[in-house]
Amino acid sequence: MTILDHAAITTIPYVPFDRTEYENRVEHARRLMKRYGFDALLVTSEHNWRYFVDDISTTPSSTTRPRFLLIPLSGEAVGIVPGSFDEFYGQTTWVKNYRTWAGPNPKDEGVSTLAKALNDLPTTAKIGTELGAESRLGMPVGDFLRVVDAIQPRTFVDASDPIFTPLRMIKSPAEIERMRTVNGIASVVFDKLAPKLRQGMTEREVCRLYELECFLLGVDKTLKINCNSGRGGYTRCFGVPTDKILSRDDLLFIDQGFLFNFYFSDFNRHFAFGVPDQNTVDAYKLVWEATEVGVGAVRPGIPISDIYAAMSGVLNSKESQRKVTSIGRMGHSMGLWMPELPSVHPEDKTLLKPGMIINIEPSTNYPSYFDGTPKLMIHEEVVVVTENGSELLTSRTPRTIPVVSQ
Repeated sequence: MTILDHAAITTIPYVPFDRTEYENRVEHARRLMKRYGFDALLVTSEHNWRYFVDDISTTPSSTTRPRFLLIPLSGEAVGIVPGSFDEFYGQTTWVKNYRTWAGPNPKDEGVSTLAKALNDLPTTAKIGTELGAESRLGMPVGDFLRVVDAIQPRTFVDASDPIFTPLRMIKSPAEIERMRTVNGIASVVFDKLAPKLRQGMTEREVCRLYELECFLLGVDKTLKINCNSGRGGYTRCFGVPTDKILSRDDLLFIDQGFLFNFYFSDFNRHFAFGVPDQNTVDAYKLVWEATEVGVGAVRPGIPISDIYAAMSGVLNSKESQRKVTSIGRMGHSMGLWMPELPSVHPEDKTLLKPGMIINIEPSTNYPSYFDGTPKLMIHEEVVVVTENGSELLTSRTPRTIPVVSQ
């Protein structure tokens, strides 16, 4: 008998976006294309492909059988995909016009077919694609350079900053609902986790239990589980769970990233094994308060750097006698990928707008109660910017650290 014999499995029905969702996305893209002088948009990365097509069949990242979408300034969009994929996409997505090649074919994995489609554009065409900050091409760079040569004098220019990033930065109500679902599930399981833990478990056992509980409630995939622990605190926020045995005086940090219909959750929680020491309690309280101020500062019309400043004011106050850590920022956005722009950073002046997702993520360093070595404390919550302020998509971490007493 397995644990599944005693567990109820929740399967959340898949609700596809309405066709109007994609029509709006394409129309918005074309308005931006016209503003910045683009003749066409070439979509290559998995995340942008999924944004425009809603392909739920592929993995979040793929290195074989690339898929392309060509969106001209006017006229019908064209899917450029390996043979046999066109039938599937034609039946399951709004795109009906396809060009194909016989793949997989490493010697010519769509290069000739893609180049031929692009050569149908005017010779002066300026084609936007993913060349900017926090973007990637969904094809080998060598293949991309071959296409560059094959379509001259037509040129590629960066479309990440002017088109892809601002498009995906503002989430639709349907996108927000998917993120509300996955962050809600992750919250519920975190909130009920402490009584299921015990001293003597390993980091891996705790994280596997957490993942299992989330899957039982309906999440689709795990993209990451960061986990660290240590006596009197942890030293970094990155790292995979290990076979380290959790014992009295340990503080456990778990930071997860789940997907529901390819939209992300991402936030962390802490668990104290035994009564936590005073230094850890003080650091936890300080960062909880900074998080509270950060969440409260979110509202439309302000630069995202104002959120950083608000949290820095708490962390750097005379009362705290601590400093902001050197992680580099205190939050970010997310959606079809994690993280996404903008960043909660003093130099990021992006104005907040309704529909933006903001991960509020302040942190501080503090000395270990036991030996004085530096420890890290970092909290994270997820909010969506609304017309009047913000809505919390996570359940909010407890004011005091959950304690594993057994």
